[in-house]
Amino acid sequence: MRFVWIIILILGVSGCAASTVYNPMQVENPAEIELNTGGFKAIQEGMTLDQVHQIMGTELVVGYADQSPGYKPLTIPNPYRTEALNDKNYFIEYYIEAVRQPDGIVSDNELMPLIFKDGRLIGRGWPLANSLRPAKPSA
Repeated sequence: MRFVWIIILILGVSGCAASTVYNPMQVENPAEIELNTGGFKAIQEGMTLDQVHQIMGTELVVGYADQSPGYKPLTIPNPYRTEALNDKNYFIEYYIEAVRQPDGIVSDNELMPLIFKDGRLIGRGWPLANSLRPAKPSA
C-alpha cells in the first residue's frame, strides 16, 4: 500500500532544486500537498528562462530522506510539461503546484503555468495562459 501511495505522490511532488527530497510521512494534511512554494516565491516577472530553471530545478525527487529499506526515491522532470504558442513567441512551462487529488494523475488544477515571451517570464497562472490560446470555434 505504501508503494502505491508513493507512486500517486510522484506525480504531484516537487522541490525547488534537485537535492530537495519530499517525505510524505511528514505532511500534516495529505489531502492537499503544496509543492514548489519556495521556487514560486523566488521567481519574478522579467527573469529569463535560464534564471527560472536555476530556481525551480530540473527534476523533482520523491521519496524518503532516510532511504527506508525497500523504497527508492523517484525522480520526475521539472517542469512537468511545456507548450509553445503563437509561432513560439510565447512559451509555457507547467510546474506541479500541489497534489489536490492523490489519484495518480496530474490534473491541470495541480499545475501552475509560467508564461514566457521572447525568453522572459511575463506572468503565471491559468487566466493568462488561457488568454493566449486561440478561441475555439463555436458549434
